[in-house]
Amino acid sequence: MSTAPRSKATLTNQLISVNDEVHEELLATLSKEDADGTAWDVEVATIDLTSDQADAASQWGTVARNMLTPDYLETLIEPLRNQSSLPELVTAQLLQHLLKVYGHKIEVVVQEQGIDAIDVNLPHIKVITNRKQGTKRLELVFDQERIKEYLKNSLSEFFTHAGIWKEFAKAVGANLIIWVATDLEQAEKADSSLTEDNLVQLVCQRLHQLDLSLIVERSEVLAQLHCLDIAKKIIDGFNLSSCTLQDMEKLLGLKQRPPARTETSLDFDPIAVLPTSIPIASSIRAQLRPDLWQQGNNQIAVFHYRSKGNPSNYIEHYITNPGDIEMLPWEAAEQIINKFGFDTVKLQLIFAARTMEENEPWNSAFTLKASDIIQLLGWDRNHNTSLSEKRNAVASTAYALSCLLVRSVWIEGRGRRKVDASTPIGRMWDVLIDLHGQFDWVTGKIEKPDEVYITVSPGLWTKHFLNRAGSRAKEALHQFGYLARDILKIDPYHNEMALRLAIQLTLDARIRVRNQNPYDYRVGGLLEEVLAKAEIDRALQDKHKARDLKNRWNNALKLLMSLGWQIEFDPATYPGWLRPGSTEPKPEDWRKIRVIDRLMQAKLTIMPPHPIPTLLAKIKEPKRVKPEPETTLMLELTGEQVKHARESKGWSRKELGGFLNLSADYIGKIERGDRIITPELEPKLRRLLNLA
Repeated sequence: MSTAPRSKATLTNQLISVNDEVHEELLATLSKEDADGTAWDVEVATIDLTSDQADAASQWGTVARNMLTPDYLETLIEPLRNQSSLPELVTAQLLQHLLKVYGHKIEVVVQEQGIDAIDVNLPHIKVITNRKQGTKRLELVFDQERIKEYLKNSLSEFFTHAGIWKEFAKAVGANLIIWVATDLEQAEKADSSLTEDNLVQLVCQRLHQLDLSLIVERSEVLAQLHCLDIAKKIIDGFNLSSCTLQDMEKLLGLKQRPPARTETSLDFDPIAVLPTSIPIASSIRAQLRPDLWQQGNNQIAVFHYRSKGNPSNYIEHYITNPGDIEMLPWEAAEQIINKFGFDTVKLQLIFAARTMEENEPWNSAFTLKASDIIQLLGWDRNHNTSLSEKRNAVASTAYALSCLLVRSVWIEGRGRRKVDASTPIGRMWDVLIDLHGQFDWVTGKIEKPDEVYITVSPGLWTKHFLNRAGSRAKEALHQFGYLARDILKIDPYHNEMALRLAIQLTLDARIRVRNQNPYDYRVGGLLEEVLAKAEIDRALQDKHKARDLKNRWNNALKLLMSLGWQIEFDPATYPGWLRPGSTEPKPEDWRKIRVIDRLMQAKLTIMPPHPIPTLLAKIKEPKRVKPEPETTLMLELTGEQVKHARESKGWSRKELGGFLNLSADYIGKIERGDRIITPELEPKLRRLLNLA
């Protein structure tokens, strides 16, 4: 700063005469020379000043930088943050602007697409019908106080994290310098000897003596101006012209959660019906084995799954963006493939089991709550992450599943009963992810959702692979098995091998049901199904890797047995000392064959938890000839018997369900064999239907 003396009158008079201009120039100088990397800078219009005015502004810009130290700004920021009306003023500006934009977008949609394109079920939209003229019009009735409170809460994070308070404190500080200097000039008129340096010292001294309440009071005038700049920056950042009505409803907190009737309960039975048709099996393999994805034609990422029994039958999976069906090239698809894993597989198992409850999945959709999924997966026991973070994790997992495409060429049956189940390329799952909660204006997202609603439409593959109607050959495509609910709660981070085995064995149980010994396995064969070949090769070549693999295998078997899986070891190939937890001494010749080689060749029987083997055995058994009356007491009650007896009485499914406090849909599933007749329910059915 120049040390040349300047009269008090000259300097302060210039400040007073160009008060507004100097104040703006001070802010501009502070913003330009603030090199601390603050992202929020106040935009200041360029002002043309006279040479004297510019000189004064530059002079006081230097003074302001010396006075408005970081320590002093901190003393300003605290009372401004706690007492300033700036957040309320910004909220009010945004409220009026957003409501105006939203109303305009409503008008445009109505003009272009008609009233039917508007969701008139929203509480702020009223339909006014003129029956005489046969016309309808919309009226918007906003609860402005509620919306304002929502916006204010949404902006709370914004005002916490953005550097806005520092910039506002600079503006207030610059204004205070001018105000104090002006006040001193009037108070010290008689003292003509007051130099510029004396004035600066007095201004600095007075500045630090100001009462905080006075500072807040003086800041309110600036807040009226400052809020306009802030609101404009927020609005510009959101590019409202490209926002949809749904986007605007989220910004304003107008969007309602789905009606309760659309939400689906996830209170799964311990044993749930699960489709095991080939697209389910192939997509699970595609998610658990990223090493098997390849770059196909035109660098497209593709996963191939070909039938071992008939090479003409195959499934292909691709990756796409959620908004379109265009397949992604390898580099882009790899980002989605890397999101696949145990979480996506578990969620797909939930989708699949829920799909089995629909009569026509290809024409149906269901809505699940992330909070229910968290409970089903056992994530509620993890206290290291918040509930909102877990909901976001469910949403992210559902997003990855929505990117998975399927194309199948599959023929089942023989001779005239052959059925071609070829399908065009389509999604495995059409997924709509709907987050509800407080909007965060810093990130432009709902960062901490109160709930996430996931609406799922099973892909068209279900029409070809889950359709029971029509010919008997088509029924072969309706393959289903049973899911032990406890599988979903296995922690992949501590029990990865156990989870891999449980998933593989669940799918195998249905596929191998007609084999002579459906639950017999060789350890090496199972490991080749669930692990990458390179991982097995490393274990065969390195004794440390071999020991690690053996320990993982043993721990996996222990966990499965604790969950009710029945495991028997072949005494000829799986000696007692090799089994999990064994304390048997090793024989003298145990070193003749490496332990890892013995393990790979060992055989065992692994059966899913009760009653899955019994349920699957019914699939294997041929249809019974209608028994003689005297032997019916010895036979298990079947769904066909229930249906025949109900129809004989002239009852509908709803009427029978009413007697048993069950839904008509549940009765239908019993009759189709999709639900087992429990020991508690069987005597009630026999009594009602007069079945001996």
